[in-house]
Amino acid sequence: MHSWKIGLAPTGPAYRKRRRRRALTAERKARRRPRGITSGLLSASAAIVRLAVGPALTVVLLLSLGLWATIWAAVGLAVSALG
Repeated sequence: MHSWKIGLAPTGPAYRKRRRRRALTAERKARRRPRGITSGLLSASAAIVRLAVGPALTVVLLLSLGLWATIWAAVGLAVSALG
């Protein structure tokens, strides 16, 4: 008899059980209700609009220009109040 045949039997069923348990855990996590900041917005039926690259860049450009305009208006008010 060869020495490699002596010893414990391979633990095949335990591995299958572990794999099944891992799959059940993944399913349970997928079914779980989403929590966090965005879950309240999504449950309030907020519309999620997917934009292409061009319109998305336009929206970002307009928002950044509006932010810069607000910053410069605040700076102008501060300078006029001091001077």
